[in-house]
Amino acid sequence: MQHTLFIYGTLMPGLRLEAEMHGARFVGPAHIAGRLIDVGRYPGLLQGDGQVTGEVYEVDDAHLARLDEVEGVVPGDRNASQYWREEVTVLSGPLQGQHVQTYVYNHPVDGCTPIPHGDYRRYIREVGRDS
Repeated sequence: MQHTLFIYGTLMPGLRLEAEMHGARFVGPAHIAGRLIDVGRYPGLLQGDGQVTGEVYEVDDAHLARLDEVEGVVPGDRNASQYWREEVTVLSGPLQGQHVQTYVYNHPVDGCTPIPHGDYRRYIREVGRDS
C-alpha cells in the first residue's frame, strides 16, 4: 500500500537524514498548517496557527515502518513515542486540499525555540547550524 507523507525537517534532501527517504517518490513541495520548534538537532512540528514548509512523498508500508523507527514512533503507544504520525491537510502544492500523514512532535516543548516562519532549511541557514 502507498502512503503520502509530508516531511519538513532532517529527512529532506540535503539534510542529515535524507538517505532515509531513498526509494520514496517525490510528489512535490507543500505547506501545511502548524508551527515548528527547534528541539535540538531537528525540528518538531506542532498543531497550531502558521504554515510549515516541506515536501510530500509517496512511501510503501515497509518504508513507512522504517521511518516510524527513525522518528521514534512506538507502535500503539503514543505516550512512549517521540513523534506521532497524524493526518493533516495540504494547504498548497500538487496535493492541495488532500490529506497526508506527517510526524507531529509528541514531547513537552518548554524551553524550545520557535521557528516562526516554519521553514527548517531557512532556519538552519539563519542560525548557522549543520543539518
